[in-house]
Amino acid sequence: MIAGTEITLVKPRLELAEDVRQALAESYADLIKFLLWPVPDPSLDAVRTNIEQAIHNFENHLNEYRFLIIRNSDSKLMGNISLLIRDLKIPYFEFGYWVRSSEHGNGYIGKAVEMLESYAVTELKARRLEIRMAESNVKSKLVAERAGYEFEAKLHSDRVLLDGSIENSLVYYKLYS
Repeated sequence: MIAGTEITLVKPRLELAEDVRQALAESYADLIKFLLWPVPDPSLDAVRTNIEQAIHNFENHLNEYRFLIIRNSDSKLMGNISLLIRDLKIPYFEFGYWVRSSEHGNGYIGKAVEMLESYAVTELKARRLEIRMAESNVKSKLVAERAGYEFEAKLHSDRVLLDGSIENSLVYYKLYS
């Protein structure tokens, strides 16, 4: 658990599966703009299986360290933020995140990035952190810039969106010694 004044980041837990399912269902139309994995109305069993896999990955240092974003004032699930493991020998991580549609524009992802960045540097000894997004994802670009990440590269025609269109990616980074 990583506690802040407005939000807390918690490791995935099965008792939050219904909250995750509801947030994903609410946010489907926004999520499919940039991500390939969302489904329109995920089943509770599918969400539980996904949470079990996230718990396994976290405990065994595989693929990602996932956290759920919980608003402190009412314990509502705001979304998800992960450190995708790119190379533990460096250590090098990439952020992945989403916020439920009804909470866009409230700064939760920016706060979560700041909190998870601190965790990554302090606990995981991160040397490189990265935020990568589709070039058309203006909100994610703003998150990276507001969090002080430096623009590194535009990767041309390197991602396919769900509608089949091919798009560029933008890469923002921070380095630590």
